[in-house]
Amino acid sequence: MKTLLLVLLVTYVSANVEIPKLQAVEVIKEDEQIAEQTMLQMLKDHEDDHEMKNIFDLMAPGLEEFFKGMNNLTDEDMGLDSNSSTGFNEEISNIMWIVYGDMCEQGTEGCNSPFMGCNCHSYFNKLENPTCRNFPCSLAKWATDGSAAKLFRNIRVQKDLKGLIGAAMESVHPLMKMACQCNPELFSTAVSCAKNYDGKLIEGKKDWKEYKKSMRKIKFDSMIELAYVMFGAYCGNKEGVCLGSFQNLAEEFAAMMDRSCAGETEDQCNNFRRLSGGIYEFIIFLKDDEREKTMKSIVKNFYQFVPKEFWCGNKSCAAGYLSKYFNNNCCFRDAVEKFNVGMVGEAEKYIRSLLRAVSGGEIKIPGFGKMVRTKISQSVNPNRACKRMYYEAAEKCEDLGAF
Repeated sequence: MKTLLLVLLVTYVSANVEIPKLQAVEVIKEDEQIAEQTMLQMLKDHEDDHEMKNIFDLMAPGLEEFFKGMNNLTDEDMGLDSNSSTGFNEEISNIMWIVYGDMCEQGTEGCNSPFMGCNCHSYFNKLENPTCRNFPCSLAKWATDGSAAKLFRNIRVQKDLKGLIGAAMESVHPLMKMACQCNPELFSTAVSCAKNYDGKLIEGKKDWKEYKKSMRKIKFDSMIELAYVMFGAYCGNKEGVCLGSFQNLAEEFAAMMDRSCAGETEDQCNNFRRLSGGIYEFIIFLKDDEREKTMKSIVKNFYQFVPKEFWCGNKSCAAGYLSKYFNNNCCFRDAVEKFNVGMVGEAEKYIRSLLRAVSGGEIKIPGFGKMVRTKISQSVNPNRACKRMYYEAAEKCEDLGAF
């Protein structure tokens, strides 16, 4: 839902307002390019001695460059202004207030909504729960009350991935807590908005025809089912009992990457450094022109070299660190159990239909097949990858009352 609304916001602004050029976007993009070029060059330089050089040591300089560039951004670079009510400069604030008016100030007797569309307002107004009914406006209020600017400022000062992830998730926590009350109606309503859009972002008969044609191709039922089950697991219940748990999990996962890039360490479990050899093996497989590259073979090799090695490659890690931070996190266990072969199939149907729709039929992904779906499901679930290694350390999880 966040992604959908953000995409609509960017599209609306692009179509209707001259956007002030943010230097921050260019700076961050440049930092990312430099980081990527640095890492690729180091990989090339050390291509023949991959057994001697841990791959995360090659990634570390790029990560360091990214944070260095981000920490040096100024308010002007990021379009910020501490004297404004939104926290952004005048140009950006004006755009934000236009969007706010579109999402929050539509009367019951009349509607003028070039962004959301009047049909979309009608669909949201029919929702019984006022939190769900007012969710689009709550999103606009979050953006204009200084929360979005605060997020930008908090991100700018972070020194590592754990801080970056934590700052982002903490900022959107109030919105996620609201959204948890509205599953699945938030997603089904958003789909109705997309299918029957009547705003002014799309102009011309040809564009409208293509849009409606694309909407008919997308398997929204699969998207709603996937969102209903997996977002439900992410929330835990209507009160969002699992949100904090998943924030801690995401921060710990990010911290593992930070530790991986920090250099050699005695602890082999709280980082990804032990996966370096498997990652190299997967790269070698991809570069081997004599080996067949099918969806099945790529997923099979990736699973064998990376996720399986992560979950099952070290008995001490499985019984200790990985059980403590992952498998004995009941919210995590509930979520990955629900991401079964059937859910992977729903994701597959939605993604394949979406790519066909947006590409005009030019992008066609072959069917996954049962083996690929199984490997994807196993990749995120230690109890499917190697249950025996986690059985003894597994703690009992009480019923979450999940959806």
